[in-house]
Amino acid sequence: MKKKLMLILNAIISIAIVAVILHVVGLEQVIEDIKGINLFFLLVSIFFLFLMDLALTYRIVILLKEVGIKLRYIDALKSHFVGMLAADFTPARTGYFATAAVLKYNYDVPSEKAMLSVFGPQIFDFAVKVVAGCIAIFYIATYFLKIENWWVLSLGAVVMLMLIAVMLLLLFSKRFLRLLSFLEKIPIVSKLYAMMWRMQAHSHVITKKTADILAIIAVAWTCKALSWYAAAKALGITVDAGFPEIVFYYFLQPLVTMLEFVPSATIAGLGLSEGASVLVFSLFGIPAAQAMAFALVVRFKTTLLHSISVPEALKVMNKPLL
Repeated sequence: MKKKLMLILNAIISIAIVAVILHVVGLEQVIEDIKGINLFFLLVSIFFLFLMDLALTYRIVILLKEVGIKLRYIDALKSHFVGMLAADFTPARTGYFATAAVLKYNYDVPSEKAMLSVFGPQIFDFAVKVVAGCIAIFYIATYFLKIENWWVLSLGAVVMLMLIAVMLLLLFSKRFLRLLSFLEKIPIVSKLYAMMWRMQAHSHVITKKTADILAIIAVAWTCKALSWYAAAKALGITVDAGFPEIVFYYFLQPLVTMLEFVPSATIAGLGLSEGASVLVFSLFGIPAAQAMAFALVVRFKTTLLHSISVPEALKVMNKPLL
């Protein structure tokens, strides 16, 4: 009950933030921009988003294979889709770990191996987003805003780096886990603690497959950048940044999506990332309403694509991850 109330509260806060932004930029103009969307470029955007999903699914398959689990690619893809859908409706996108639940309950993958295939690569994802996001913040702060103490704007990135460090310690450091031995006395949490020990028994797989994981992240990052570029073209947005326009989207998406992963009282950063998109686009002369239309389109086309996984998600609804 408490979790449901928190989810409702987060949803209310997210909707309120979006409503305020829409009021400021002009709701009618945002609607007009969305009505005039180019369907061809929208489909191209969804296509590249699907290619990104295919790449991210592949890393699940190769990691599970490395720990002795042979899983059909289509089954891994369905599990990934459920996680992506759940991530759109949970604070800090933690719902992506639902992928592990689907792997466990629908395809009999041991929970520690299922979590390893999700948790391990996520560390690299966070790292890439933080590095690229910091580069984008530095560029905006020094080139546009002329802020000398630009590092103040990177405090969120510092929090993310600390989170990455904790994730690495949980996955690779037995000494760190021993320091957390008091968790064994806490109901439910004790199960997660025990699973982390089981995950560490297979953590060498992440080290062994680091090159593969990084290569897949590069492909997925490119696909998402192209997806956002196509979405912008669907809305008639052209950014004159002084360098190839596609590069703009390579750095915009990690900067904006960082806000979706930062713990906040919102649903997957809904409202925060939209506000950031409007701010960044405005620096390049893009009208605020058009920028808001872009932010809403890239968010909800993602949800639309992954909504086909609802039947798969219903199979594990209300089941514990561990």
